[in-house]
Amino acid sequence: MTNNLAEHFVGLDISDKTTAVCIVDAVGKIVSEGSVLSEPADIADYLRSSDLNFQLIGLEASGIAIWLCRELLTLGFPVVCVETHRSSAFLAAQKMKTDKNDARGLAQMMRCGLYRAVHIKSDESQRIKMLINNRRFLVEQRVDIENQIRGSLKVFGLKVGSVSERQYDGRVRELIKGDGELEVAILPLLEQRASGVERIKALEQILATAAKNDPVCRLLMTAPGIGHLTAILFKAVIDDPARFKRSRDVPAQLGLVPRKYASGETDYNGRITKAGDVMLRHHLYRAAATLTQTNARPCSLKKWGRNLRNRSSYKSATVAVARKLSIILHAMWANGQAYDWSTDSIGQTEKLAESA
Repeated sequence: MTNNLAEHFVGLDISDKTTAVCIVDAVGKIVSEGSVLSEPADIADYLRSSDLNFQLIGLEASGIAIWLCRELLTLGFPVVCVETHRSSAFLAAQKMKTDKNDARGLAQMMRCGLYRAVHIKSDESQRIKMLINNRRFLVEQRVDIENQIRGSLKVFGLKVGSVSERQYDGRVRELIKGDGELEVAILPLLEQRASGVERIKALEQILATAAKNDPVCRLLMTAPGIGHLTAILFKAVIDDPARFKRSRDVPAQLGLVPRKYASGETDYNGRITKAGDVMLRHHLYRAAATLTQTNARPCSLKKWGRNLRNRSSYKSATVAVARKLSIILHAMWANGQAYDWSTDSIGQTEKLAESA
């Protein structure tokens, strides 16, 4: 007879329609298995019907898993979202991959503690990140349309050339003027591009207003090279500065630290890991490139980056500045202190980061 007061562990293998559930006891014996709809209420009803005491419930990170995890936490269940890289390696040891077997594997991972939990961002951060992602999607779509137009005209010897975003539409119309067939083929693309540009501007205005009205973003924008888009993206990705014990831990989360390989006589550092949020890493890199330019406002971080560039490559130096910039931003947020340009120095920045 099962002891209802004993500790039990649950693995949930999520798909869009159904979720495979596996419950194991403290020694790994399967107590219950089943399949329910991928809805918080259905999963909660199944778990409650077992009348067992759960120590930990795990599910792999995914789009729908984040929502389910947040909802189940609200309902009082001890749920963690598991990092997919580690769970995939664990589940790959199974001879047969099925939803039932994956749920069993996740349950055993919870029991043995062989997992790494993913931070569940707040609803506000998720919504901001959605706006930023949608803006990025529209920008990529605009670039694709422009490249399609350039390629279509090039075969007829019509070269758009190097033009600004504002001049692009007029330049293309000038090239196809008087050619009815080209106008029929190209004008719809220009209209689609114009519509996308307007939507991009609308989203950028929303993000700029949100950053202006947010005290954290205003604080972050006092740092060198940081604009409203980088500030609000940093806030959305980090979400809670307290989840990092030290500011120096932030670059690893953003994939800005070098890979490490040490085995036997071999010990070397490789390229950066590129883990974490791709977009934030790109924005920090661009911010680092901007603040190290000759016409940028003088500061110790700029001087340090330019000196490093003289000893290394442009790319390596810029990555190093981006890495230090991520530490500075987290330290500022954690301490609630704006960047002090009057007493700006790398040493003071390091002390600020250590106290965060």
